[in-house]
Amino acid sequence: MGSSAARLATVAAVALLAGARALGASANATRDAWPKTVDPPAAPSPDAAPYVSLGYRELMADLLWVRTIGYVGSEDDQASSTRALVEAIVALDPGFERVYTAGALAMTAIGTGATREDMLAAIRVLEQGMARFPANYKMPLYAGQIYTADLTSDDPAEVERWQLEGARLLERAVRIPGAPKGVGTLAAYLRSKLGQREKAIRDLRELILYTTSAQQRQKLVEKLAELEESDAAAIAYELDVERRRFEARWTTERPELPPAAYTLIGPPLPSTFRLEDLAVDRDLIGSDDPIEPLPPLPD
Repeated sequence: MGSSAARLATVAAVALLAGARALGASANATRDAWPKTVDPPAAPSPDAAPYVSLGYRELMADLLWVRTIGYVGSEDDQASSTRALVEAIVALDPGFERVYTAGALAMTAIGTGATREDMLAAIRVLEQGMARFPANYKMPLYAGQIYTADLTSDDPAEVERWQLEGARLLERAVRIPGAPKGVGTLAAYLRSKLGQREKAIRDLRELILYTTSAQQRQKLVEKLAELEESDAAAIAYELDVERRRFEARWTTERPELPPAAYTLIGPPLPSTFRLEDLAVDRDLIGSDDPIEPLPPLPD
């Protein structure tokens, strides 16, 4: 009798356990079907952030940066929330260089629901960074990539404007020391796609002159040969001769400048240069007649 009772108790326990498991599985399934709640991190607006910091701007920027690092890459991170954090940090500490590049990438990351407004906001953040850190090639590079690869529109004119602006930024990036010169091929492709083939050719020829990496230079030469519909080996020889001449002029005239800067600034002014040799008003207007003075302002 005691044995039967024990078996009955065991069967009952197993049945209860199975029922509990079934109930638990049902509850988990119901819970998984619920819409996920997202708890976005709080961040003050860029205008309010300096006042909210009570004078401790850099400290608050650091705290928001720590919050950003913990939030970006999490399961529920959203571009809009990251954008609020990044814009607040930039407003608090505009000298924080890393936030411009890392923040812009996080604001446009795949899977974060980045909208057109978020992407344009990322470009604005990068433009702020470019103004403060002109030697950082990543800022124009990332902005150019957003314009050319991320932004989409049903308006062909708008797409063309974005592609043109992206090409301009990529050309700016590739001229900064340290930038991968292969970006020049993308910029050239965009220019030729937009009907600016001659400019693409000129820019590629200039870029090849001061590209020191043989591998990167070869890629640029191949792209140039494609645009000019000519032989890559012949172009490489021609440009190698020109590059040697360029390097000789650069190292003789202004070795203190990076080669890209030398192409923009050129050689020093001659010692015989005089300010009075500059164009004056009559040269600009094209007339030797004296300029009539402006009438006095009314009282």
